[in-house]
Amino acid sequence: MARKTDTASRILDVAQPLLQKRGFRGFSFYDLARTLGIKAPAVHYHFHTKADLGAELVARFRLRFRQWTESLETGAPSARDRLKAFFEIHVSFLKEGAVSPPGILQAEYGALPDSMQAEVRRFTAEVLEWLTATLRMGVQSGELRFPGNAEAQAVVVAATVQGAVQMARATGPETYHKAVAQLERMLARESTRAA
Repeated sequence: MARKTDTASRILDVAQPLLQKRGFRGFSFYDLARTLGIKAPAVHYHFHTKADLGAELVARFRLRFRQWTESLETGAPSARDRLKAFFEIHVSFLKEGAVSPPGILQAEYGALPDSMQAEVRRFTAEVLEWLTATLRMGVQSGELRFPGNAEAQAVVVAATVQGAVQMARATGPETYHKAVAQLERMLARESTRAA
């Protein structure tokens, strides 16, 4: 039984960067099997369909995101520190030539199987909930100020970061850094004080 779990985990390990670089439709079970040095039916043994594999990948992304957010809780970082960590994750994706998991999945949402769409909706909700809580924390501590409510601002932050990563793939990483710097200015208390 452990061997099956190990192989399934290895398949997911190989599928993850392919999904983030090529999209869900950009790789096949054959690609996974070839990379792992196994036959395609071995991939089918662990994941009967590509939709099964995709749903498991999204569930894995969700778990890793929750683990990451929990790891940030040690030392009670400020809202700005939490946002900075969120922005830095996307820098690592850029360095790998990849897109964030929510970004690539949302871009392909209409072409994804229903089981994956349900997981993507849950994942997106979790990211937005965390961003909303972080922004609220920043307002309460006086670190952040922005027009509107935290829920709406969380959407702006997520969309800006994901869009900047997509653009940076074509224009270079400076595009991402410019977008994030502008976003940080917009969220900074000093930049929104009345004249």
